[in-house]
Amino acid sequence: MIQLLFLILTLFLSCTQGIHDIELSDIEGNKVYLSEYRDKPLVVYVWSGTCIGHTEDMKRLITLYPKIKDKAQLISIAVMMNPQDVKVFLKKTKIKPNYEILSDEKGKFAQRVTLVFLPATLIFDKKGKLVESYPGLPRDLISLIPTH
Repeated sequence: MIQLLFLILTLFLSCTQGIHDIELSDIEGNKVYLSEYRDKPLVVYVWSGTCIGHTEDMKRLITLYPKIKDKAQLISIAVMMNPQDVKVFLKKTKIKPNYEILSDEKGKFAQRVTLVFLPATLIFDKKGKLVESYPGLPRDLISLIPTH
């Protein structure tokens, strides 16, 4: 019975916990805490080198970013990839993002939010709570960003 209560408590806390305490790396290997992304909603595009469709989505994000940057912050997180892998991918695909790409080499972010889709677009409120989750990159992303 105590084990069951502990499991329920753990699941509850993982669902209510925000993302601001998660530490990732930028593509240069520098530590980045998601606490740097407060005060505005946060759009997170999550992908991995094994995903299908992420290359085109990431190119689309380059054109979308200037349109959403006043409403929300935008980052991309490469799951289970180290910073060097991300740099190789960007060079190979000739993608030059105008938004930050972070590396989630150990899957910390992926575990916290329990990813259902990959690639996926996740929208968080300014407190770091997950508001919405979408497979891939939604066509109507701009309209999905919360205004409060």
